[in-house]
Amino acid sequence: MLFSGILLALNACQHPPDYDERPNLEFKNVEKYSSLENGVKKDSLILVTRFEDGDGDLGLSNEDISSPPFNQGNNNINYFVDILIKKNGVFESLQLPSGFTFNGRFFRLAPDGRIGPIEGDLRYSIVVRENPLITSNDILKFRVRVRDRALRESNTVMSEEVKVLE
Repeated sequence: MLFSGILLALNACQHPPDYDERPNLEFKNVEKYSSLENGVKKDSLILVTRFEDGDGDLGLSNEDISSPPFNQGNNNINYFVDILIKKNGVFESLQLPSGFTFNGRFFRLAPDGRIGPIEGDLRYSIVVRENPLITSNDILKFRVRVRDRALRESNTVMSEEVKVLE
């Protein structure tokens, strides 16, 4: 009986996954929630991306961005998104006004300071309103990559097509 208990205990121990220290992404889906705001169409889009990271250093805290290297250049940004819009059947990069971006930051995913592999879903929200660049029934795609605290960039992933402002 003792032997079977030891076998169960040994069987219950699992080895942690062996992920690369460079973040790896896989695009899962785009969730869309439509509404009207003061008579203007608005879509709240949530980009859902699966991530794996070997050392768990994804995300930035408020403390991180107050010191080097994160307070230099654009190192305080760790989520990068490019929007592509379908024009005449072909996707092209949406040219945003100077100084406007959909890039942003997400907080540490292993806030306890633990070092080791992590995996999960990253959910990033974007709001699209009708404007001169994006109008009713436009079709968009999103190109996404992230950066870890060692400033290693992930692979770039692409969303499926999303019709907005229907």
